Amino acid sequence: MPKCISDSSQNHRDERYYEAYLSHHRVSRRGLLRGLLGGREQAVKQEKRQQNRPPFAAKESLFVEICNGCGDCVKACPYGLIRLIEHKPVLDIDFSACDFCAQCAEVCERHALHRVFPADTELRPRFSSKCLTQQGQNCTECQQKCPQKAIVYQQNKLFVNQDCNGCGECKVSCFVSAVTLQHLSFASHL
Repeated sequence: MPKCISDSSQNHRDERYYEAYLSHHRVSRRGLLRGLLGGREQAVKQEKRQQNRPPFAAKESLFVEICNGCGDCVKACPYGLIRLIEHKPVLDIDFSACDFCAQCAEVCERHALHRVFPADTELRPRFSSKCLTQQGQNCTECQQKCPQKAIVYQQNKLFVNQDCNGCGECKVSCFVSAVTLQHLSFASHL
C-alpha cells in the first residue's frame, strides 16, 4: 500500500525525489502540465460565432462572457436590425442594410460592442441559382449598390472579395431574392 504524504512534506520534495519518482513512473506531458497547473484542464472556448453578431462585436468567447443582454443595442439600432436571442444580441439583416453607424457600440456599457473591434458583421453574400447574373442575364443591381464594390463578376460568376464588410446591401437590393447572407466561415471568397 502506498504511503500517504502530508501536505507539509510535499513542500520539501527536492530533485532527488523527482528523479526517483520518474525512474518508477512514466508521466505524460499532459499529466505533467496538469500537475503543474493545479490539476485542472481548462476548456478551450470556441471563437466561431454562435449567432450573427452586430458589427463592432468582440471575439465570440469574450462577447458571450461580457454581454449581459441588457438590450441597449437593440433600442439604439435606428433600423431595428438587432434583436435578443437567449439574452444576446443577434443581427438580422432582412429588410435593411447595416450602415455601421456604431450607435449599438456607443451604448454598450459592457464593451461587448465597441468601436475598437472590426466594423464587420462577418456575414458574406451567397448567390443562389435565382441570380439573374448567374443565369447569364444582364443585372448589376447588387454590384452597383455595394458600398465597398466588393462584388465582382468573373468567368460568368459573381464573387465577393476581401473588401466586403457584410453590410447586407446586396441582399436588400436584390429584387429576385437571390442573395442570402452566410457567416464568413462558410462563405466563399476570391
